[in-house]
Amino acid sequence: MGKFPYFTDVHEEIREIARGAGEEFKKTAEEADRNHDYKIIEKNMKRLAELNLIGIHIPTEYGGEGLDLVGHFVALEEIAKGCLSTAFSFNTQRLAMDGIRLGGTEEQKKKYLTAACGGSILSFATTEPEAGSDVASMKTTAVKDGDAWVLNGSKHYITNGIFADAHVLFARTDDIDGKKAFTGFIVEGDNPGIKISKVENKMGATASPTTEYFIENCRVPDDAVLGVVGQGMPLALSALEIARIGIGTQGLGLMQVAMEQAIAYAKERVQFGRPIIKNQAIQFHIANMTSRVEIAKNLLFHAAWLKDQGLPAAKEAAIAKVFATEECTWVCNMSMNVLCGPGYTTDYPVERFFRDAKVLEMGGGTSEIMRIIISREEVGRV
Repeated sequence: MGKFPYFTDVHEEIREIARGAGEEFKKTAEEADRNHDYKIIEKNMKRLAELNLIGIHIPTEYGGEGLDLVGHFVALEEIAKGCLSTAFSFNTQRLAMDGIRLGGTEEQKKKYLTAACGGSILSFATTEPEAGSDVASMKTTAVKDGDAWVLNGSKHYITNGIFADAHVLFARTDDIDGKKAFTGFIVEGDNPGIKISKVENKMGATASPTTEYFIENCRVPDDAVLGVVGQGMPLALSALEIARIGIGTQGLGLMQVAMEQAIAYAKERVQFGRPIIKNQAIQFHIANMTSRVEIAKNLLFHAAWLKDQGLPAAKEAAIAKVFATEECTWVCNMSMNVLCGPGYTTDYPVERFFRDAKVLEMGGGTSEIMRIIISREEVGRV
């Protein structure tokens, strides 16, 4: 097979480092999942910073490696193979960093991006009880008070919220020309106005903390504003577009390890006097899984390459996200079918892969929202 067109020698070097980290995280992935052990994920995030993997696409003047998004997603794919919970928190870190990278002042970039590359953890908060897919329905408000802002409201389903050193969050500010306007803010993790109220008990990615918090008279200085007042929505959506590629890339990593587990089992499991891998039905399953992996890989890294070139990629990111995540669930399910009874037990990690896969279809925009984006982008180009 020829060299994949989007990868350079530098990307392969990143892959080797990230693969080693993924193998390291794999050793504690089952324990982290079983015990919902957020401390393991927090430790893993610090380890990624030590390996200079957190800031792959962040400019060197802010503590990063100054490379590209393709390089970041190469690393993310390998981390997802080892521990999906770590990959999920890692991708959220990049989402928040992109919000700052795309909209922050020079001072904000130097302070928060440098710290994040060095191991501090960020969260990204748009979702609220009444504002999921309909982000514009968020009720959290920010009111100017002298040289400060006062925020009130709530956020939920916020990854990394419980151990975040800073939160990138969005709130409604004064309407502009009669239309809702939103603004981004960077809020320190120890701000007394942020009160963690709940850590969700999830089906999968259980060790990546998903929190709900109340925002009560949370005062932040004027220099906490991220980007332009009233222009928070375009900023959030720009960062989320990149995050969708990342969520799909996690699916790519996860479906590969699920398929590898199925193949390894099928080679060892003997029925009717021969390994079941010799059964044509099993071979067809492997062929279908392989096809889905290869298609997802091409879609995802094509979308990442477009973003690196500064080209429009809303449609491509949505296509890659919806395909990779839905097919990840399919591959994990099929892998369980190959293992049959053992695959349904905790003796094998396939059941964890299956549970982990589902969240990828929802995070960063549901499959239904992705299809709306794809349709709108295509119709708009006709």
